[in-house]
Amino acid sequence: MKSDIAQQEFRHKTLRLLIVWLELETGLEFTETSSFRMDGSGVHTTLPVRGEDLRMRNRPVGEAIVKMVNDKWSYDYKRSYLDCAGLHGKGANMHIHLQVHPNTKRREKS
Repeated sequence: MKSDIAQQEFRHKTLRLLIVWLELETGLEFTETSSFRMDGSGVHTTLPVRGEDLRMRNRPVGEAIVKMVNDKWSYDYKRSYLDCAGLHGKGANMHIHLQVHPNTKRREKS
């Protein structure tokens, strides 16, 4: 199933922009493994949703994608130690975690 992320308003607008940008930038079509969660706390449980997990089976490719996202997007200028992307898990559970904050911005083009 393919889905038009840009129209899914339950996701934070910046998260939708980031996901669409990532697919356009890489030419890849990702598989969502997690988005909105009813239980817990954090970016996956807020509305609009600010977290997204994408399937990744190749660690070097995942690391390159995470670096590309974090080089181009700033999570929160007040907390520069936090990133928009990370690679988590092992084997079949490995995924790219994307997250945004109300202060998330695309970095100026270099």
